[in-house]
Amino acid sequence: MNLQQTLQQTDLPRLAACAAHRHVASQAGWNTVDTFLCYLCELEPVLPDETEILIPGSWYDAGEKHLTADLYRTADLERARKDWKLERFYSQKELASMEPDARKALFNSLSQNSPQALDYTAAPWAETLAAEVRMPDSFTLEERLDFLAAAMLEMAYYGFTPDVHDRNVERLEAAVRELDKDNTTAPWETEGSTNKTSMETDPDEWIYSILQLQDTARMLQVLF
Repeated sequence: MNLQQTLQQTDLPRLAACAAHRHVASQAGWNTVDTFLCYLCELEPVLPDETEILIPGSWYDAGEKHLTADLYRTADLERARKDWKLERFYSQKELASMEPDARKALFNSLSQNSPQALDYTAAPWAETLAAEVRMPDSFTLEERLDFLAAAMLEMAYYGFTPDVHDRNVERLEAAVRELDKDNTTAPWETEGSTNKTSMETDPDEWIYSILQLQDTARMLQVLF
């Protein structure tokens, strides 16, 4: 099923409550999210140039695992399924006990063949709704809702209504064009370089990144 069909078969009020409660970054509230979900169910999905699949991913905060909703090109996932062979999975404790050079080498090895997730925060909602949704049959109802809530709030990052979303996306694109014209370093590029420095000095950054990559590899084994 695509994302819209999945939403149409989901208890939308309960999903809205999940998104408003668990993903406090939305700061939207139940009514806003519920209205947004109903709107998405009425849109006409539009297939993008390449078929896409939405699967559960993860991120770690202070060692705690949280579900994300990661979008990939189908061809990239198929390629990763064939080429991304992990000999074993490491626990957080095992990663913490590794020598820094060994941990870095493991990260480089894992990321070399990992599929590249697509950034769909500014993508047209109709295209994202056309993406195929895959999640493990073993997912609990809570996990299913958390996964779908992550996807909804990723889509609504720039606004929960078409006008607000389109206006904020246009502002972002205009800012990028202005930076390109002036050949100026974007603030988020500076922030990214700071994060890389942090990753070099903070072992937890390496550990969490490796755990995320392993989670994606496990998910591909389950789903494909």
